[in-house]
Parts: sequence; structure tokens; C-alpha cells
Amino acid sequence: MKAEYLVRRVFYSLLAFMISITLTFVLLHLMPGDYLHSILPYLAEKNPDAARMFREQFGLNRSVSEQYLLYVGNVVRGNWGYSFLYGLPVLAVIGEKLRWTLVILFPSTVLSILIGMAAGAYSGWINGTKTDLSVLNFMIFVGAVPSYWWAMLLILIFGFHLSLFPLGGYASIDALESGLRISDVLRHAALPVTALTISSVPGTYYLMRNSTLQTTREEYVLTARSKGLTEMEILRHHALKNAMLPMVTVIALELAQMITGSVFIET
Repeated sequence: MKAEYLVRRVFYSLLAFMISITLTFVLLHLMPGDYLHSILPYLAEKNPDAARMFREQFGLNRSVSEQYLLYVGNVVRGNWGYSFLYGLPVLAVIGEKLRWTLVILFPSTVLSILIGMAAGAYSGWINGTKTDLSVLNFMIFVGAVPSYWWAMLLILIFGFHLSLFPLGGYASIDALESGLRISDVLRHAALPVTALTISSVPGTYYLMRNSTLQTTREEYVLTARSKGLTEMEILRHHALKNAMLPMVTVIALELAQMITGSVFIET
């Protein structure tokens, strides 16, 4: 049964991957013009021979089916092309930018999961109380505000008015000249990490709260109460462990959403 489930998941993952790259290929070919005119608009008019060599080099003179097979093969092998803007391979450009994204993404992911799970577990355990409703309404408000708005608000208050943190970049000029200093990088990452954490906590909170609400109705919780255990003991040793199980499958989805949010915050 486990083997069948694994094979099915792998199959659907590969299917989703193929559909995604196929749609990307189709959309690019449905756009007016071609790749040559988009990056070198005057080459075809001024130097037809150079334009022909360019098309042959990048396979633009081949049929659509041949271009598609070449495209899929390059994607699978990790050959994602060459960036004429940066003068580097695409993977090199992504790798250079990705490390700074991870500097923001990793701590904000850990913080949002810890804060969201703790608040959700406690709120779900005291369901219906004034504290629960207050926290729930606060999370609804926080979740309704776009992540880039939190980023702009933090920059306005702590960066512009109070001048406690830098307004942009990932390091100061002095740090770049003398070698990156951890303290300088942390100062630049503080506001983006805070903004991304704030915008990501509500999603984890909702899931953990609902999961905890379900565990409060389980028989083992009622049995623990009948044995005279305190509410915190029941929550820590019995309910919390089982309430956390559904969260494992959701962390990947939360991470994908945070990556999307980090694009707006970084820009």
C-alpha cells in the first residue's frame, strides 16, 4: 500500500512538472514576435547573417516540436539558458540571488511556524473564551493585510522615522569592501524577516487551531481529564503531539506561499 501511494505521488508530481513546463513553452510561443526580436530587435534588420547564426545557435530555426524536446531536455539537465542581461548562465544568476532569499526565508519560516503553532494550540485549547476570540480576530486582521504593506510600514517606522534599520539592500558598502559582517547582514535582514513572519503566522495559526479543536473531542483527552491531569499537562503530553501531525504535511505549502511573499518583500 505504501509503495502504491509513493508511486502515485511521484507520478502526479512528474505530471504536474511536465504540465507546468509545457504551459510555459506554449505561452512563450503564443506571444507576438520571437526570442531574437525581444532581446536584439535591430539585429535581424541590420545584420541578417548574424541573425541567422543566432537562430541556429539557439535552435530557433527548428520546428516547434524539436524546440519543445530540446527545451524539456535542457530543463531536466539543468541547462536553463544564458542571461544576456547579467552575462551569466541562468542557474548562476538564480544561485547568487537565492542565497539572500534563504537568509530571509529560513528564519521567517521557523519563526512563523513556532509562533503560529504555539498561538494556534493555545487558542484552540481555550476555544470560545474572550482570549481565543481576541487572538482569532487579531490573526484575521493580520492575515488580511498584504505582506508588502507590513514591509512598507516597518520601513517607514523603524527605517525612516527611527533610523534603527537600513532602508534597503543586503549589506552596507563598508561591509562589502571589508568583507561581509554577520551583524551587518542581520541588520539588513531584520525588517524583511519580521514582515514575512508577520504575514505568514496567521496561516499556521488557523491550521493549528483547527487541529487542536479536533483533538479536544478525542477520547484520550477525556480519559486524561478523568484521571485528574491538569489542562496544561493534557495539552503538552497528549493533545499537542497529535494536533501537530497534520501540520507536517502543510509546512511545504506554507513554505511555497512564503516564497511568493518574499518576492514582494524583497522588491
